[in-house]
Amino acid sequence: MTSERLSGMLFAAAAAGALALFAACADFSRGPAPAGMDGGAGAGGSAMSDAGVSFGADVHGLLTGSCMRCHASGGEAADTSFLLTGEAAADLATTTRFIDLNAAAASRLLAKMSGNGHGGGTVFAAGSAEYQTVLRWIQEGARP
Repeated sequence: MTSERLSGMLFAAAAAGALALFAACADFSRGPAPAGMDGGAGAGGSAMSDAGVSFGADVHGLLTGSCMRCHASGGEAADTSFLLTGEAAADLATTTRFIDLNAAAASRLLAKMSGNGHGGGTVFAAGSAEYQTVLRWIQEGARP
């Protein structure tokens, strides 16, 4: 076995382990899923619906935790226009270029997250709590 092949196998094993650890440790729960997972704005019953969704409190952590490993300088997707820095204000400016406040569900950010035209596959499936959080953030005006 060549050292390149062994290195590749070790990298793949480490990446799989990190992904498993991330999935096991990550707190993906954001309270109960919004009612009517069809993308309607009329969700109720959760604390988030009372306070609204903000980029800093609800969305930024989702993006940095799931997208930044590729969408950062030096990452696999460093040649795209969606690059995250880990700094909320800069990442908000980048992220808002990929949303449509007039047609939230048609936003490019949501399409890419759900795997449509995204080289990295599905990050958050349409209808998942994370997807719904980002959708609600856009529907509510993309508050910082």
